[in-house]
Amino acid sequence: MNQQQYWQNLIKDVKRWNQSRKIDGNIAIDLSYMHLSNLNLEGIDLSNCNLSGSNFIGSNLRFADFKNTDLTDVNLIGVNLRMANLHKAFLINTQLNRANLTEAYLIQSVICESDLSNTILYETELGEANIYKTNFSNAKLVNTHLIKADILLCNFTGATINNADFRWIKTYGNEQLIVN
Repeated sequence: MNQQQYWQNLIKDVKRWNQSRKIDGNIAIDLSYMHLSNLNLEGIDLSNCNLSGSNFIGSNLRFADFKNTDLTDVNLIGVNLRMANLHKAFLINTQLNRANLTEAYLIQSVICESDLSNTILYETELGEANIYKTNFSNAKLVNTHLIKADILLCNFTGATINNADFRWIKTYGNEQLIVN
């Protein structure tokens, strides 16, 4: 069994996985291009992992920890990321359409050329995030905090923006972004 097969088997048991992460938390884990669909991974610690190219369709990632994680080219379509920690995560060309990011923590994350269309961002923390060329069309940004975020060339067409906090943001070339 190679190392990636070992990780793929272990990840299915969240309790054991998290125990091993407490012991070996500083070990770099490469989970790139893994098929992790339809799994209950609630509360899993995937911090500091390389998940690029992985597929999580249908998985429950509520309360998951993705701090400092590479989520480049990851498929998270329709995934529950409620209360997930994505602090300083890299979401480049990430598919998050129809995802639930309610109360998720994305402070200082990098979100570039990603699809967040039809995504729920209720009370989501996006402060100091760098958000470039991202699609927020028809997303719901309600009570969302974007304090000091850089928002450049994003599409907000049809988005519901209600009581969002845009203080001190830097913005340029965003379609349909109306900040009150």
